[in-house]
Amino acid sequence: MIEEIWLHPPLAFARLGPSPVPCDNYRWGMSDLSPGGTGKTVVEPRPSLDVAEDGTLTEREPEGDRVRFKDAAGFRPLCPFFEVHGAWTVDGVRHTGPLTTDVLASVGMELADVRWGVEVANLKAHHCTLSPGDRIEAGAELAGDDHLRRPLEGRSPQGADRPLVPAGRHVPLGSVQVPRPDDRFPELRLRFTPATGAVYGPTNLPTRSRRFVLPAERLFLSPDARWCEFTGEGDPRTVPGGLFAGSREEDGETSLGLVDDVCDGLVTVTLPGGLSARARIVVTPPDFAPDRRPFTSLADGLADRVKRGEVRDPAYVAEHPQLTALEVRDLFERVLEAMDAVNVDAQNERATLENESTAEELGLPTGPARARTFSPPEPLLGVILALTERGRRRHRRFVALEALEDMFREQPGLIERAIREPGSEDVWYDRRMPVSVRGSDAFPMHLTRRQYDLLVAWVGSLRERVQEGT
Repeated sequence: MIEEIWLHPPLAFARLGPSPVPCDNYRWGMSDLSPGGTGKTVVEPRPSLDVAEDGTLTEREPEGDRVRFKDAAGFRPLCPFFEVHGAWTVDGVRHTGPLTTDVLASVGMELADVRWGVEVANLKAHHCTLSPGDRIEAGAELAGDDHLRRPLEGRSPQGADRPLVPAGRHVPLGSVQVPRPDDRFPELRLRFTPATGAVYGPTNLPTRSRRFVLPAERLFLSPDARWCEFTGEGDPRTVPGGLFAGSREEDGETSLGLVDDVCDGLVTVTLPGGLSARARIVVTPPDFAPDRRPFTSLADGLADRVKRGEVRDPAYVAEHPQLTALEVRDLFERVLEAMDAVNVDAQNERATLENESTAEELGLPTGPARARTFSPPEPLLGVILALTERGRRRHRRFVALEALEDMFREQPGLIERAIREPGSEDVWYDRRMPVSVRGSDAFPMHLTRRQYDLLVAWVGSLRERVQEGT
């Protein structure tokens, strides 16, 4: 008897890509972060699973030590699998793990008894206009023995007022397929393949804009939809501005009605007897720097929601010294990776201009506002981006935990001076970390509260062992 089921992973990210070949499988390796190490991020290729048109699953070995993110067709899409896990009892013995065809047979079930459901939607236009006609939704239902690929055709509710996607047309939002279990791969899986990363527009786009040019076959959206007249004026949900094509003054400050083929949604698996499990799928753009991780990720944001309090416990660092040190080093390793992907000189110039603009809005002198950021550095021979190069060299030292510990031991109050505290209402860009980076709220970006508090607690533990005056 199967008592419980769940999907693994419970949340997966797919990435758009026009290539018909999914991205190679890989994992993070061990980077040499010692004081004399390379400091380079290591990515290790791993075997990939390919699904044929008839659902046959095969394993493809890596091509040497390479991971292919692109090919002649462009970015390879990231196509996650969802696998059914569960707990079941046979002959009085309880088991947990992946459900297989043998497990189904042991409890008197067949593949056809397994039911998959997928619901996805692109609701960006609807989020802005709140018009039901601007929803773009798709879905599919498959039995466990249905192994053909099913397209996800995004359509607008035709019963709604002024539907964005007209009747008889659809926006491709990807596809799903149930691989055929066999002796080598007997697990129950579903694979989600995202769309290619295309943009679609209304039929009258050529008359409204010469800057946005799309192929004729993608111009089929209704120009009468509310999305094509959206301005966002006075609507705080569109802050920061420029979140839709047409928002700029030269484009008329009115939505041009463009939509892309990203989406997110739910994957559901159901067994006879009412057992069911759900997972979430999120489609994102291609990763233009797949070997560079952000210093504040979605995982950091979720940890901040559910585990913020633990690092405020005065005993946390003392009870978890090694874990805390590794988490701090991981943070600074990701800071270095982010530094390698950012043009600090350009961002510093943008931040300086924003400070000037803020000062003018507040009726303050612009000189002090401009002086908050870095002045243009003295040029170095052979170095085009001086700030960027200096920042990378400086942060290179911080991934060595020994160097980081020495720095914080020797400089009391360094965190307060050098790292922006989360939650402040300071609107100015300055020289505190993260330097010149804009957050999603259009204000200077900061670490999560948990990241900051953990860092403060860790540094506090270092300072406790420092003799005053040394």
